[in-house]
Amino acid sequence: MHIKQIWSYIPKFVVPVRELSEHLGLKQAQTKVLEKIHGLKQVPQDKDGDLTKLLGRVLAQVVNSPTVVPSSIKYIIYCHTIQENFPFPMKVLQGLKQAYGMHHAIAFSLTQQNCASGLIALDVAATLLPSLEEDDHILIVTGEKTFSPIVQLIPNTTVMGEAAAAILVGKSGPGSRMMGLTNVTLGQFCNVLTGDPETLKEFQEIYTPQLCDVIHEAIDGAGLTLEDIRYIVPHNVNLSSWKKVAARLSYPLERVYTSNVGEIGHCFCSDPYINLKEISDQGLLQKDDYYLLVTVGLGATFSVAVMQFAEERGDEIDHTVDRIFEKAEAGAYRS
Repeated sequence: MHIKQIWSYIPKFVVPVRELSEHLGLKQAQTKVLEKIHGLKQVPQDKDGDLTKLLGRVLAQVVNSPTVVPSSIKYIIYCHTIQENFPFPMKVLQGLKQAYGMHHAIAFSLTQQNCASGLIALDVAATLLPSLEEDDHILIVTGEKTFSPIVQLIPNTTVMGEAAAAILVGKSGPGSRMMGLTNVTLGQFCNVLTGDPETLKEFQEIYTPQLCDVIHEAIDGAGLTLEDIRYIVPHNVNLSSWKKVAARLSYPLERVYTSNVGEIGHCFCSDPYINLKEISDQGLLQKDDYYLLVTVGLGATFSVAVMQFAEERGDEIDHTVDRIFEKAEAGAYRS
């Protein structure tokens, strides 16, 4: 299975964390912890749009891409952390399918692993792909609104931002090949934010060693060593936690891509994919490099995908697009 292409939308409007203090009910000392210790400076907000518009901004990039035929997208998997992120009886996914010419696709949501749902979707996609034709695709979509202080703040940990991503998954071609995916869920922490203080304390104590264990398990399962991994592409929960993880792994912190932690905060399921797009756009990955997509969802799910970067050669892309359009003209793709 390959991640063939990624699109992202990050609103240009940003709010400094210190300006959110009153809205989030933070004391001055708590704000300083978020800024000075956790490295969170600001978060983006799509202030003029609702959830439909936020997701629509990234879906418009998908359908307008010259390398994508919308009719080749057979499944849409929408990954979100907030279980009820739009009111009944709205049908956001159905409306977006109609608006962007993908009404033929089967659409459903993944949410039970919270912020790890975006990587869990890779596992679901790997299960669905064998039933599809060679040129068919699955589109993973992420993005949420911070419509309440309750969903915008994880106390003493992070501040959530608004952004969206779309990930085109296929059987082969340019992009990144998934070598393996490891997910570990510790259900005893399902109420980590609403349960007793002892549960929260225990979760904080096991967070770093557990995440490091899952990283090692994923790498071992792919037949690699940590020295083989060019980059760790993480979620943006905060800078302090990644310093601890890098130190415990004896892995260079500069090869954990934390550049977006201060700039966009923790954008729910979108972080690893936004970071991967930026690393790819900056040319930081070379052909055959191995890297990790890493995230943690409260509840608690630790998820690590081992990926191998493939060089994107223009002739390969053109060849794939030619075959898709040949099938489209022959009537193989019908709404």
